[in-house]
Amino acid sequence: MMSESNADRMMNPEPEHRIEDEGRTKMEEQLKEIYSSIEELRRETEERKTPDRLGWDDIAQEAIGAVTFALPFVFTSELWEIAKDTSVERSILILLMTLGIAYLFIVKSRIGNLKKEELFHIPKRLLTVIVIAYMISAGLIYLYGINGLADFTVGQYFNATVLISTFAVIGAITVDMVR
Repeated sequence: MMSESNADRMMNPEPEHRIEDEGRTKMEEQLKEIYSSIEELRRETEERKTPDRLGWDDIAQEAIGAVTFALPFVFTSELWEIAKDTSVERSILILLMTLGIAYLFIVKSRIGNLKKEELFHIPKRLLTVIVIAYMISAGLIYLYGINGLADFTVGQYFNATVLISTFAVIGAITVDMVR
């Protein structure tokens, strides 16, 4: 004669199926977790591959880079003397050279994953870098009263702004592109 537990098992096989179903359910849950993790990793990878659009975070980084690189040069009397001795024509050539180097660096370098955005066939990043760098340089000269200390004329103020902006442009590009 069979014991009751064996008889119960033979007549009602639910407990074994229940254990198999629980195991299957746990395995299915684990597979769902693995699948969702894979999907999340796939989304993150796609986001990293997506080129970075110019946004407010980039503009803030450019401003921080411009201030960081320009500030030390604002206080050098040697730069003030160079600004006084430099002709406006030479400053315009320095400005054009700085624009050319900035253009080449932004457009032709492969640093960073930047989206190519243009305004009137000019890269938007170049425009923002130039505007931010020159405004910050002119603003720092005015803010710290360097134009009064160095006794700049309008042309010399322009020269000083161009000279300091050379470094501000480098800083703005560097901080924006290197992350």
